Amino acid sequence: MEKVMLFLARGCGSGLLHPAPGTWGSLAALLIGIVWSFFGGMPLWFVVLAGLAGIYICDSGEKTLGVHDASEIVWDEWIGMWITMWGVPLVLTPLAFLLFRLFDISKIGPIGKIQDLPGGLGIMADDVLAGIAGRLILAVVMFFFF
Repeated sequence: MEKVMLFLARGCGSGLLHPAPGTWGSLAALLIGIVWSFFGGMPLWFVVLAGLAGIYICDSGEKTLGVHDASEIVWDEWIGMWITMWGVPLVLTPLAFLLFRLFDISKIGPIGKIQDLPGGLGIMADDVLAGIAGRLILAVVMFFFF
């Protein structure tokens, strides 16, 4: 079970790519989201359940690796990316990717503070907030242009 959790925490291997494993993990999540878009889009319930499971997945990965929020743990990037692109037209997915990475890397405001929570909760929380921030901006873009 430990190997399965580590495989998931590493974003099915995308977190092992270098440089910038978080960017590679986000790109993998983007591609999965694009595939889902051809089948009606990723359901919100799936994103929520995957995010809740991510607390355990990331916590397990952290314990296995013995490093807090190791760069190769990218399940949190997957969830943040899926939040950002949820319900967004396919044409806006490149912008969703850029916005999520901007907020995830810059850790603006509470995004940087919330990652201090312990274990998997801290690992997941900053990416969830980064995803929400990106999605809010996309909501404004969609309101005015779609």
